[in-house]
Amino acid sequence: MKKTISICTTNYNCAHALKRHLDSVYSQLDEKMFEYIVVDNKSKDDSFNILKNFEKEHENMKVLSQKCTMGWGRQISFEHSTGKFIMVIDTDTVYYPIFKDFVDIYLKKYTDMAIQAFFCGIFPREIWIEIGGRRDLNIYEDLDMWIRIWKLGKMKWYPVYIGENIKEKGAQASFEYKSTRYNKFEKIRRFIRRDYDLLKLKEIHKIELKKMYEENIIDLGLGEMRNEWVKNIPRLGLFKWATVRRRELHKLLRMK
Repeated sequence: MKKTISICTTNYNCAHALKRHLDSVYSQLDEKMFEYIVVDNKSKDDSFNILKNFEKEHENMKVLSQKCTMGWGRQISFEHSTGKFIMVIDTDTVYYPIFKDFVDIYLKKYTDMAIQAFFCGIFPREIWIEIGGRRDLNIYEDLDMWIRIWKLGKMKWYPVYIGENIKEKGAQASFEYKSTRYNKFEKIRRFIRRDYDLLKLKEIHKIELKKMYEENIIDLGLGEMRNEWVKNIPRLGLFKWATVRRRELHKLLRMK
């Protein structure tokens, strides 16, 4: 039986937050109306066991295991989904009570568009398919998709926190490679992959991202909205880019 919502996500070494994350989702949504599909990126902590145990207790959950980037993993999740709407959330985020309110308001009033809040986005299935879904990226894979939906005139942002992200300060967004979830080798590999992904997203530098975002903010009335979120990404000259990257890589190499 097809569900209304398919939660499609990825996981890597999030055992520290997984139980609280899953409880925060399952305690708020009716299991009859959603399915939860997660691709575990060969976690090295107890994540996979936690997910498989939870899967045994919940028929609407499907756990897959495959090496993947964040973008490709979420696309794999989508390909195993059936829902009319696709929800993307983070397994290291514990969701607030307004999570359910966000879902309810979306389903009642905004089903013809995609809406992204902090740590939770909902996308009509037909739009996901039309723009080609998520790409094989580890960084800005979400922004890459938002831009393609924005070009259709169907992208809105709701700058309110829907949950609490259980991640160290300094390891957010493009600095995620610094997370203590990764060993030294993984940090270096993800650092290099970050620049590789940025090279594939040259178009981002040509778009006034801040203007795009500000002209498409929507207020659902669930909480205080943040003033800023999506910002323009500066283009560094080759010399400055090399200097900054060399400095960052040197710090990683010096780590124990």
